[in-house]
Amino acid sequence: MATISAAQVRALRDRTDLPMMECKQALTECNGDEAAAIEWLRKKHKGKMEERADRQTGEGRIHVYIDDARKTGAIIDLRCETAPVAKNAEFLALADAIARTVAAQADQAPDPQAVLKAAAVTAPGRTLEDLLTEVYGKIRENMKLTACRKVAGGYLCGYVHHDGKKGVLIALDAAPSDEAVAVDLCHHVTFAQPLAVTRDQIPADRLEIVRRTAREVAESEGKPAQIIDKIVQGKVNAFCAENALMDQEHVKPDYEKKKVGDVLKGAGVKAVQDVAYLSIGG
Repeated sequence: MATISAAQVRALRDRTDLPMMECKQALTECNGDEAAAIEWLRKKHKGKMEERADRQTGEGRIHVYIDDARKTGAIIDLRCETAPVAKNAEFLALADAIARTVAAQADQAPDPQAVLKAAAVTAPGRTLEDLLTEVYGKIRENMKLTACRKVAGGYLCGYVHHDGKKGVLIALDAAPSDEAVAVDLCHHVTFAQPLAVTRDQIPADRLEIVRRTAREVAESEGKPAQIIDKIVQGKVNAFCAENALMDQEHVKPDYEKKKVGDVLKGAGVKAVQDVAYLSIGG
């Protein structure tokens, strides 16, 4: 068996940031071969991760990435077991690597588990699963990529709440004349959580529930048959105004109760091309 020097152990620790004793064990098992030792550690930690797979991941981080041109980006939901780990630098770096890789994918709504098999754009020759396994080796908590979305458009803006528990990524058809309008739009969506961008995009089954309920209430109250249809349509219009982004009243008081669509139009934005909202814990 090869003799493992202190210098070899330190060198492996510098590369992996793992405990000295663990690095020495890996080098011993691999007869001093550093590359083999790194692979040995990955397999070991992957096995440990699988043992902990049933541990609850109720904490985590929503992370948003937008490229320099503001044309392409991604939003992801990366979970962990405890709140302190959600703020850990290694965990945040992993979230960023995943988001950048999602943004480079062709699929706008890729399967999270398939994404982990993809080559990491931040680490040539390694997959996201490799990176996740390495981070597990350092923080020893179960981690899961729960959701991810790629967003592309004329101009991207995004926001993650200060606690990291909710965030949004939005594509506009053009850059607003005032960047504050884009920032405020992100805040609005995070607070209001609209069902759709425009009223014609609201799911038909949701509107049918509104219609049916409004009709049943009107009939039970003995409303005249000739006005029931008007009552039903009024309820539908009110529901759309509350749940379609462009029809919603902007939550920022600075806009003096203007509709979101009117605020954007005033800033030179004609359309919201895409909205991706993610949250942890509702």
